[in-house]
Amino acid sequence: MSISSKPIAVFDSGFGGISVLKKLLNILPNENYIYLGDNHNIPYGDKSKEEITQLSIKILDFLIKQNCKMAVIACNTITASSYDVLKEKYNIPIIEIISNGVEDIIDNTKNNNISIMATEFTVHSNMYYDKILDYNDKIKVTQVACQKLCPMIENNWYSYDDRILVLEEYVKKIDDNSDTLLLACTHYPFIIDDIKSVVNRKKANIKNIIDPSTKIALSIKKYLIDNNLLNTSGGKLKFFTTGNKKDFNDFVSRYIKINYELERIVL
Repeated sequence: MSISSKPIAVFDSGFGGISVLKKLLNILPNENYIYLGDNHNIPYGDKSKEEITQLSIKILDFLIKQNCKMAVIACNTITASSYDVLKEKYNIPIIEIISNGVEDIIDNTKNNNISIMATEFTVHSNMYYDKILDYNDKIKVTQVACQKLCPMIENNWYSYDDRILVLEEYVKKIDDNSDTLLLACTHYPFIIDDIKSVVNRKKANIKNIIDPSTKIALSIKKYLIDNNLLNTSGGKLKFFTTGNKKDFNDFVSRYIKINYELERIVL
């Protein structure tokens, strides 16, 4: 097998990274992909840095055994906690999402006042906050820790009668002067319609809602082209989950419309 035909590995704590995978499938349809969702151990947002890093190492060890050519951390929480450790430990290219999200939001704000919705871990890590201020220390950054959203999305967001009330409580904390909102969790694009509806009613000042998955997909395409790793004759997709196989398949089949394989594993 040539290096270019090896799969791109995408991983997340659960379903969220599928939003990144969808963009990759659109922008790079001829690549082969493997995706691992650690649904058994979700949520990651309330775990310690050490716990997340140990789980991430188990995931990367497994994915490298699948002969991947690069790995994409499609999770802000894992990036914030473990990217530096993973980059040092492994020899394959590892692409993270936070740098791409930072570039995207800075390119879109007009008044240098932005808000971020993320998991508790991502907020408390201050990784977005620090990187944004490294670019421009005049930008005002408001971070909103959304503890309940990720588990609710994993467990069928639309089955919760109080979902809009929960969302409104978080949106309420967005700065009244922010013109741009970054969705700093890859789960959130799956409820983008509800987020837009609540934001439009409660925070009309927000002009841009940023999902960094397009930016990361484009940066991966550039990397593959620059390093002669682009595949032109692939298109295979395989999922791995540590959780319930039926639940995983039910979720994936709503968003992925090409043929795929699915296997349950224990890390």
